[in-house]
Amino acid sequence: MALLLTIKHTMRTSDQFKFGGLDKTPVNVLRLLSELEGSYQLLKYMGFQEDMETLDKIKKKYYTIYFKLKKGTG
Repeated sequence: MALLLTIKHTMRTSDQFKFGGLDKTPVNVLRLLSELEGSYQLLKYMGFQEDMETLDKIKKKYYTIYFKLKKGTG
């Protein structure tokens, strides 16, 4: 039995890669949070406490934005 997958293909233009070019959607904010969480872990393993605290503040900001967007109030 063959498994068929439908993949949504989105054309990307160079406009997306300019300042402000990506839409502020919940998915894009989660992508940003994923990068921040990864950076936080590296800082933890390397012992950069002050920078971890800075990233914590930044992460809180974007988690707030994410939940507002997800609820539709952003």
